[in-house]
Amino acid sequence: MNKKIYQLILVCLSLCLPSLLMAENVETIIAKHIEAHGGLKKWNQVETMKITGRFTAFSIEKEYMAWKTRSGQYYADFQLGQHRVIEAFDGKKGWTIDPWQEISYARRINSGEENVFAQKAEFTSPFFNYKEKGHQVEFIGKEKLERLDVFVLKLTRSNGKIEKWYLDANTYLEYKCESKWVDFASEMPSETFFDDFRTVDGLVMPFFIERTFWQRDRVIQIEDVEINPGFDQNWLIMPKREEIKKLAFMQGNWNVKIEAFTRRGTWRPMGQTRSVIDFSDTNILQEKIKLEPDLPRNMTINYTYNEAKGKYRISILDDLSSTFEVFEGDFSDQDFIFDNSVEKEETYTQFSISDRMANSFILMKKVSHDQGKTWQQNSRFTYTRCE
Repeated sequence: MNKKIYQLILVCLSLCLPSLLMAENVETIIAKHIEAHGGLKKWNQVETMKITGRFTAFSIEKEYMAWKTRSGQYYADFQLGQHRVIEAFDGKKGWTIDPWQEISYARRINSGEENVFAQKAEFTSPFFNYKEKGHQVEFIGKEKLERLDVFVLKLTRSNGKIEKWYLDANTYLEYKCESKWVDFASEMPSETFFDDFRTVDGLVMPFFIERTFWQRDRVIQIEDVEINPGFDQNWLIMPKREEIKKLAFMQGNWNVKIEAFTRRGTWRPMGQTRSVIDFSDTNILQEKIKLEPDLPRNMTINYTYNEAKGKYRISILDDLSSTFEVFEGDFSDQDFIFDNSVEKEETYTQFSISDRMANSFILMKKVSHDQGKTWQQNSRFTYTRCE
């Protein structure tokens, strides 16, 4: 062999060897880490997990419950200080009810919270089947941490977020993790410590988890772990706010009979049309209806709730005239009444929904030329549910 080629091969091997050894160290450390937790075979038999215990926040200790699945789903119900918090995550997106943010109803979580919920959804550490999850792991080295020998691993999640894990060099169990966390939906660095490892059905897991970020300190003290309990998929459905739930009777496909009020005080048929009413978002009920009193026009009607004013708000978009009207209203007994007085128009228009049945309701339109002092009937829409 040519001497220069031989020297080149030696140089290449000397450059590659540390990387090969490091890769081997990573795989060896992770293998021992998983074995210390009870072994991959044992963990692969776990489909769901229920955790109950105590959660401490703001110096208040309360009950804690969380459910997790192998596919990364997560649901938790716990007390954060004086407020009850609910969290749900389907493995990619999720929602929360967190009164600390002065929002009493469910809201979607942001990207930083998605990363946090993904961490919360882990059965134990993220190193189980980490390649299948799209994560990458790098061995940083061996260090002393609080007089403890630890292996330091850098984990890059599939979402690009980086974590640093410190594993006890003697037990191969996790001791500390540095990762991104959130506080009031804002991302920040955190440190998590793990202790009190116990065995449940051959599985080893920490029963004490303490997390610190900024001035915050959160502690989970696990009391019981149930392996493979039932997991209700309905928990992952983002609930509607209570005010919007009142409008659910309108949801569906409808035949609509249109009538106009005559000067004789009678109702004159004006034809039939179809309406589709559905939730375009969790807290928005949307109606699409085509009207043809003379020229055809498509109407898009959004029903929402204005919490600041304690009123329902209805917006109506007419695609023919490109007009956009806003109405406000509320329930009066069983009737839903709303008008456009909020717009301060010269002529007020009022709509009321009444005669609610399981498969029908009536929408009545009235007009006022004296700013709502008196109202005259204008038209009537009778909704009958399509079979």
